[in-house]
Amino acid sequence: MSSELPPASTGGGPGHAKERADRVRMMALIYRKPGMSVEDFHNYWRDEHSKVFAGIAVVKKNLLKYEQIHLDNEASDGMQKMCLPCADYDGMAVFDATSMEKIQEVFADKEYREIVVPDEEKFIDRGRSVLFPARLVDIFDDPS
Repeated sequence: MSSELPPASTGGGPGHAKERADRVRMMALIYRKPGMSVEDFHNYWRDEHSKVFAGIAVVKKNLLKYEQIHLDNEASDGMQKMCLPCADYDGMAVFDATSMEKIQEVFADKEYREIVVPDEEKFIDRGRSVLFPARLVDIFDDPS
């Protein structure tokens, strides 16, 4: 299967897809470490790990955006009661850059491996968590 998308429309507005040329995205779908409470996971990830990750040089140099998406357990439960399946991840980290190579440089960096990885091991189940590299295709984008 090819990794190439078919040519995108150059039009805008609903129904007119346009692949973004200015950025790519990597998402990490994250499970919390076994035995860690949901509250402790979200607090540590938001309040402690964010500083560790955002503080390394290659992140400041290579990434346009780092965003954490924390599971809303109440909303997930409500969706499941409506027979709408929800993923069982605890969160998602979003990394945007001008190229996938810039993101890969972050994960290959010595400082990342020596400082960030040991911190991730405090709260993330790295064996179950997965990466999702992506190209962005805008269908519509309301700036308001």
